[in-house]
Amino acid sequence: MLSISICFFTLLISAQTKKSKKVIPESTVIEGCQYEEDVYECSKEKLRRSIFQYLKPSDAILIANSTKKDTIFVNVEFATDSVGKVDKERSSLTFHETEMKPFKVETSSSAVNFQIELAPISQKQTCYLSNHLFLKIDRKNNVFIPLYDYKPKRVPFSGPEVGVIYPGCKKAKNNEERKRCMATKISEFVAKNYNTRLGEKLDLKGIQKIYVVFKINTQGKVVEIRSRAPHPDLEKEAIRVVRRLPRMKPALIENTPISVHYTLPIVFNVDSKKSRKEKRKKW
Repeated sequence: MLSISICFFTLLISAQTKKSKKVIPESTVIEGCQYEEDVYECSKEKLRRSIFQYLKPSDAILIANSTKKDTIFVNVEFATDSVGKVDKERSSLTFHETEMKPFKVETSSSAVNFQIELAPISQKQTCYLSNHLFLKIDRKNNVFIPLYDYKPKRVPFSGPEVGVIYPGCKKAKNNEERKRCMATKISEFVAKNYNTRLGEKLDLKGIQKIYVVFKINTQGKVVEIRSRAPHPDLEKEAIRVVRRLPRMKPALIENTPISVHYTLPIVFNVDSKKSRKEKRKKW
């Protein structure tokens, strides 16, 4: 007999909301922030203020000619390799009218020349940090005005405004309710469709854990399914079941469909025939 318990949660790749209360090797720490209580938020804030210093007066003219909006934001992704040099492939600087409306501007300096001093703990390891800064374009004087304290209605890259809607979850009022409804529906679907005899057939014992990662694309279809489990047959069965999930309404940002990655952990507790007989004898 195979019992199934399932957890379900969303992975938003671009969102970085975890806070760190101490310096850890995996953190990207900017010089001076290693002494702060929250090194991560301190580093993001210093990165944000460095954006304005990086931009040249000539960039203001180029950007003013590239957009009709007077308030925009610039997003910086700053990455270094294992020897502390800027990683060209993972570093970028992009200008946006809104999150879904970037526009191309060739700044005076490349993103590779973006200068910021890393703390010693981060100087010789692969690092990554990103943040954005809102700017006001003063068209009369052709300059930028940094809006450090600007609070938009919605923080860019904070996840979809409308999350994925699973069939039967249409009445959910917000993203939290949509996620809870979706988790329940998928749990029911997997429990109903998974081959519950597979555990005994493979002679498995005890708790088995499977992790399935997949994408719900802009058409609401499940694609790019990957699975990791203690046995290849468990992986194949999990992929088979997830592939049968119904089509959903995709997540939206600014009324534009987006692709979202999800992780589905499935926990199996295999109760063998021998253990069931022993239980019956005890009774």
